[in-house]
Amino acid sequence: MAGKAPRRRVLCVRPTLNPEAGPLLRRISNEWVDALALHCHVDTIDQDFDFEQVCEKLKPDFVVFDAVHWVRPQRLNIANIDAFPEIPRVLYLNCDPHDPMRPLLFGMLETYGIETIFCGIEHLQHMPELERFTCHLLPLFVDRKIFRDYAVEKTIPVTIFSGHLFPAFYPWRAKITQEIQHFLPTLVYTHPGYQSGTPAPFEVRDEKYARLISQSYFSIADTTRLDYVVRKHLEIPAAGAILVAPDSEVVKRYGFVDLENCILGSGEELYAKMIAVSAKPDVYNRIKKNGYRLIQDNFTREQWTYLLDWYECRMALKPGEMTQQTKQFGRFRNVPARPDTPAIDNFVLHDNPMSAILRDARDAILAGDDLGPTQAALNDACQWIGHIAEPPFMLGMLAMLRGQLEEAIVLFTRRGNAQGRLNPNMGRLDPCEIAWLLLLSALLNDGDLREMMMGQAQAVPHVSIRRVLWLISGPVQCIDFAKAGLEGPMPGDCLSVHWFGQEDFPQWLALMERVLDGCGLPDQAAMIRVLADGLAGINSAKAIAV
Repeated sequence: MAGKAPRRRVLCVRPTLNPEAGPLLRRISNEWVDALALHCHVDTIDQDFDFEQVCEKLKPDFVVFDAVHWVRPQRLNIANIDAFPEIPRVLYLNCDPHDPMRPLLFGMLETYGIETIFCGIEHLQHMPELERFTCHLLPLFVDRKIFRDYAVEKTIPVTIFSGHLFPAFYPWRAKITQEIQHFLPTLVYTHPGYQSGTPAPFEVRDEKYARLISQSYFSIADTTRLDYVVRKHLEIPAAGAILVAPDSEVVKRYGFVDLENCILGSGEELYAKMIAVSAKPDVYNRIKKNGYRLIQDNFTREQWTYLLDWYECRMALKPGEMTQQTKQFGRFRNVPARPDTPAIDNFVLHDNPMSAILRDARDAILAGDDLGPTQAALNDACQWIGHIAEPPFMLGMLAMLRGQLEEAIVLFTRRGNAQGRLNPNMGRLDPCEIAWLLLLSALLNDGDLREMMMGQAQAVPHVSIRRVLWLISGPVQCIDFAKAGLEGPMPGDCLSVHWFGQEDFPQWLALMERVLDGCGLPDQAAMIRVLADGLAGINSAKAIAV
């Protein structure tokens, strides 16, 4: 009989806690550590430390680095991070896909020796450069001790929690909040906030909140303008109500099926389905039970063993093998390592509303298309949520193409300045932001800006920065572009949150030509055009030879 697997020891390295973060946010940020602790021995550290000394003392099997976000905003200083290279190190991307502190996080991946990233599908949709890492997908989960069917009498037809919160970011929910009361009696429960101190009047948390769901026949959960699953999508069925949500691909990937274990849709058709289900108790109870079982059987703390499953597979790797996730939210297996073998089998990444806008904008900017529609789409996306970084950055590029350099500075520094006002250490610029500000410093002949950006550039290597440094130093045609790191990413490069930096070198040269033209520098633009034409000729000759 095989012996029981040893209880693994995991070191969780976490950014320093923000003392201003409310208790609820702290608890939410700790949930994944608490879930992990059900299945292994967990040591946590959130202060500066010596990696070698800590590993000698604790002897972890593997290390999990937590994400930088509002609750834990301060990256640690870690001495001797290169010690014990044999210990696997992974990142759990435990933050919103639009979190403005992502550059603080991505600057540490190479430094910390991260080999694998665990995240949500929304992170892959928002940040193309994550493709440079092996990424696996983890689902959200609930605490079944809190989110269970309390078997209380159902006295509330429909509940909408936080119905009036951020209507631009939750437009589906905002529309339903206005409409559904004309069809079904509805309780709209105001969000109590995340602040510290005295609880808000009529506040419901934890069991009180779960019991209120249990009293409801239906409860509403939106996927936001960025179309991703939130905790409510799991909490509602887990507490014994029927989930009502948008007809969304990301919701379906959790296993939700319309009229089988939830109700999906919008408008009057959605309300008609809810009324029809309410009129048939046997149908209602079947859908409710199926939703309850979906969550309780698959998405609780007890089932959240993905990190450990991955580790056990990794430890069993044979030469020539790689560890693969069987599907989105699937378990792990070892398979032959081939160049075309995906990290996640049977998985196709689709665009969400934000990534579709960013992809279209990037393609339009590179192609030199009519940028009027692009600007309108980016301006609209800026209204969805105040701190999102990517649309303003692309608007800064459009300003550069029009020669509006001062406006471009404001747009390129919006995210970093917003974070820096909270704490200077949080104002770290993204590599692409640094690159474009370096270009601006040359165009404006601003020595102070250039000195500032050069200082930041040294800490965040990236192809965009190398290209701009080459350009502003007086481009030389005869250098080895690949060796100089101008043709693409190189080992040790940081990741960018933005959608530029993945374009090939000729595309970038063509973009620079248009920027210089837009800034009233036709001679410099012509020089770039000659260089681009020469490079295109070389590449064409190589293709013919092949």
